[in-house]
Amino acid sequence: MTRTSSASASPGASEVSLLLAIWAIALVLMAMALSWMAALIVQRLVGARLQRRRVARRRAIEFALLAVMQGRADAALALRPYQDDPRLIAETLLDFLGVVRGRDRELVVEALEAIGVPGRLRRRLSTGAWPGRLAAAEALAAFPGPETEAALRRLADRSPEARLTALEALARAGGQVSVDQLLDAASQGDLRLTGRFAEFLREQAAADPAGASLALARDDLAPELRILVLDALGGSGDYNAITVLAENARRPEPLVRAAAVRALGRLQHPAGQTAIAAGLDDPDAEVRAAAAEAAGEARLPKLAEALYGRLSDDAWRVRFQAAASLGRLGEPGLERLRTAAALSEPAPQRAASLTLAELGVV
Repeated sequence: MTRTSSASASPGASEVSLLLAIWAIALVLMAMALSWMAALIVQRLVGARLQRRRVARRRAIEFALLAVMQGRADAALALRPYQDDPRLIAETLLDFLGVVRGRDRELVVEALEAIGVPGRLRRRLSTGAWPGRLAAAEALAAFPGPETEAALRRLADRSPEARLTALEALARAGGQVSVDQLLDAASQGDLRLTGRFAEFLREQAAADPAGASLALARDDLAPELRILVLDALGGSGDYNAITVLAENARRPEPLVRAAAVRALGRLQHPAGQTAIAAGLDDPDAEVRAAAAEAAGEARLPKLAEALYGRLSDDAWRVRFQAAASLGRLGEPGLERLRTAAALSEPAPQRAASLTLAELGVV
């Protein structure tokens, strides 16, 4: 009997030991969870406190800058406590200068130069986290000069984002950033083909349309880059670009031809009529649609008959674009739309009828 009792007691002790181990593990996990939650709470409290302090310091800088604009003699002294926080000054300055112009802007820049802010911003380009470096680069555009240009060119050797930020700031600071330089960087993968890059390229092409036109003569230019330059020239307002745009309207790549005739339309000059007319007969539907759009945007009434012919195009986009452009040509276009609306052929009749209805014309 005694041996049987001992044998049955042994498993019970083992189960108790297992339960104790499970409880111990659970307690450890609970303690870890509580510690993690406590750390998160402390981190949030500290972060909120730092954010409040940063907001207060930023407001103090803004008030000091307003005092500078008001001509207070002690205003520059009020900025000194913040001169060792170039990122905060850069971020505040970027927002501030976005709404300040003329003499007020000059006063702000002079006050910041007096306490050595440009030098601190230049040093900030090579230290600290990237957001702070990029903010410093953008803010340096307010302090043009050889030292600023040299510092921004050094930053342009970094990541694609940093390169573009530095080049944008360099251009705003009066430094030279050519269209060719941007195209070289994009071709080599040093800059990404983003919307921001396209907008910057457009700005530089508008500032130097002759340089953009020369860039189109490059044989090594990828089609996507060529299209960006064509689009930029279309918005430049430079009629000297018509010849090079017309040349690109004959290139083998359909998307390039489409971009070229679209750019000619945006220039709105009669000299682009021949290339646009040729585009209306292009074998590619994308080019024909672009040419139809360009004819209306450039207000070329002599192309009304050619647009009328496109109302029967196999591609619906070409038909409706041709109809829309006829509606923009005044009476010559409206006359042809009325004619097409009376046809029994469904494709041109529908395109014309819808356009006339949108225009409220009978």
